[in-house]
Amino acid sequence: MEPDAIVLRSRINLGFAVDTDEGLKVVVVRDADRFGLVELAEAFERLARAAIDNTATPDDLTGQTFTISNIGALGGGHGTPIIPLGTTAIVSIGRATQEPVVEDGELSVGVVAPVDLSYDHRVIDGGLGQRFLSGLIGALESP
Repeated sequence: MEPDAIVLRSRINLGFAVDTDEGLKVVVVRDADRFGLVELAEAFERLARAAIDNTATPDDLTGQTFTISNIGALGGGHGTPIIPLGTTAIVSIGRATQEPVVEDGELSVGVVAPVDLSYDHRVIDGGLGQRFLSGLIGALESP
């Protein structure tokens, strides 16, 4: 396969960046769209533990089609996530902080976290990318 080739995949394999003593590793939950939220969290926890314990297999660490990076866990704010080779997009979520927010015309203290998205423009146009990001932020803001 050519390094710049676009490969159409029929599976949704969600990659999660994990900070380990050996450096950043991306664990992959295969067919993530078939998991409920609890099952997805359990799969991630199992794979993250394997990455940290250095028992993850090559299959556990390859094949993601979309990646999530929680730079906030390391104290980071906004970032410019770099799209991993072979994937279409990556989202990074920064550190959540308490900040003044206006809701329904009222000032209050809310929790705010930066969310950044990078995507391959050969596959995803800007409008679709922004609609996805807006939908993701909306889902994160929903109780």
